[in-house]
Amino acid sequence: NGVIDPDNLDRLIEPPKSPLNPREKKTSDKLIYSTSKLAQIYYTQELADRNPDILVCSVHPGLCYTSLARYVKPKSFIASFFSPLLPFIIRTPEEGARTAIYCTVEDDIKTGAYYGDCQQEDLLPVATDPHTRIQLWNFSVGLLHKLGSTSQ
Repeated sequence: NGVIDPDNLDRLIEPPKSPLNPREKKTSDKLIYSTSKLAQIYYTQELADRNPDILVCSVHPGLCYTSLARYVKPKSFIASFFSPLLPFIIRTPEEGARTAIYCTVEDDIKTGAYYGDCQQEDLLPVATDPHTRIQLWNFSVGLLHKLGSTSQ
């Protein structure tokens, strides 16, 4: 009986200057992807704070081999060479779903927390900044109001 926000933080190898504007510095696919995952974590934490009666957590499924991989183009010879081996190295979708399932059936899940490999994991400080989290929430609410939605 919970809300699951699946994401894959990638541990923010290259943290952005501001998760509200990933274009503040030179952008890359990894930076844009990491920023979107950071935003999901912020939303999860803010939703948990605003709705303490709802269980909501972020889930890192791990690197999974799904049909989405067909859209990923190897950018180097090494990546091209090893890409046929990926189905044997990374998780299946079923294995990737384990942590999400764990978070829905276990009793000791902490709302607003981040989970990977069926356990709570620590986040980098950039992912726990309450000021940026609230700023992103308010920015999103403003966009929703402009689009005609009045829900908060």
